[in-house]
Amino acid sequence: MTLAWSRDQSFPLIARIPTTLPWRLAKYIGRESAAAREPVLRWLEALFARVFPGQSELQHAQWAKAHLAMLAQEMVDAMAFDRMGSTGGPRVDVQGVEHARRLLSDGQGFILVLNHFDRLLTAPVALARAGIPTNVLTMPVLDNQELAASQRRFLLRKIQGYTSVTGGKWHTTSEGLRVVHESLRAGQGWVILADAWRPEFSRLRSHSFLGGCLHLPTGIERLAQSTGVPMLQAVTCSRNPTHLEVVVERLPQNPHQAIDAVVQTLERDVVRRPWAWWQWGLWDQMWTREKKAEGNP
Repeated sequence: MTLAWSRDQSFPLIARIPTTLPWRLAKYIGRESAAAREPVLRWLEALFARVFPGQSELQHAQWAKAHLAMLAQEMVDAMAFDRMGSTGGPRVDVQGVEHARRLLSDGQGFILVLNHFDRLLTAPVALARAGIPTNVLTMPVLDNQELAASQRRFLLRKIQGYTSVTGGKWHTTSEGLRVVHESLRAGQGWVILADAWRPEFSRLRSHSFLGGCLHLPTGIERLAQSTGVPMLQAVTCSRNPTHLEVVVERLPQNPHQAIDAVVQTLERDVVRRPWAWWQWGLWDQMWTREKKAEGNP
């Protein structure tokens, strides 16, 4: 099985099974071919050993397997957003919906900040179930030359399913941010990932993280500053493949302090469940032992 096959055939096909079985099967199907899986596991084990030297080899191996299982389960999510928190899908328990509901009732736009952690898009889907629509800002897809054709097809199908459930629109950074600014000022909510990272990013800020510094873009805090909107944070915890918990929290009014709080929460969660962070493949690009000079504000 190739990665293209899993995107085009395997996961769309099993996601049609009208029970929670697809989420339990996902880790056995996997995103990778059988030949690619073992090298990926060994690489993850070595990275976990480097970042968490105090843990055993067995623990590193368990984290590596859990990481690949989580990513495979998220691929089922991507093909079945309409069943998450609903009939035939994973159970989703949510705390903190009132924060978003209060802002919505006041006509106040807001930024819902997520990280690439666990089944990350569960939170906006859960808010939509509670009557709170959100839009989403992502990196480019159609004009991203680094994406393979199968990746584009999968992501476009994922975005279509996601927006049909969340009731908002999809916008990419390559399209400019005027629409986002206007929408926030008009009282709408936008989902943005704080730990998105690209080599060409120049406006970065360093955050204390796991004994070194994590370098993240400053786009969210600049957007919040210019629009004057508040920020919320949502974190998802998967208790098992078919039971997820979401916690929505209000962040400090000061955008700089708000993103600091987001990163502190991410560090706490990564220490507790290292396998649930998506960004290990970018670790050596995003993290350094020493603080780097911050980019232009």
